This record gives sequence, C-alpha cells and structure tokens, in this order.
Amino acid sequence: MRTTVDLPEGLLDEVQAVTRASTRREALVIALEDYLRRQKLRAVISAAGDLDLDMDVRALRSADRRRSRG
Repeated sequence: MRTTVDLPEGLLDEVQAVTRASTRREALVIALEDYLRRQKLRAVISAAGDLDLDMDVRALRSADRRRSRG
C-alpha cells in the first residue's frame, strides 16, 4: 500500500541506521513491527495479574475431561 507521510527531518535516516535496514521501507517495517510486538507484550504483562493459575492437578484434569466431552 502506498502512503505519503511527513516525517521529522532525519528521523527516517536515524531509524534506518539503527535498524541497519538497507532501504527506508525496510526500516519503517522493522520499526512498526517492533512497536507492535512491544505493545502486545505490554498487554500480556498487564494481564498476567488477572489470570487465575491457582489450580491443582485434580482441577486441571477435571477441566480437561469436560472439554473433551463437549
């Protein structure tokens, strides 16, 4: 997809240098993918406190049996 974006002077050159990308397009793709990865990781980390992992083996087996039946 073609998109026109007005970026601050030198920012894209710096991103290209830091990522060691051979093209500006590659540098942008790397930067965007890294940003998304970090945001997803933050979401997982923030949800970690909300997960109930306090189950014993008996409860896990019972849940597994219920899942296989239905």
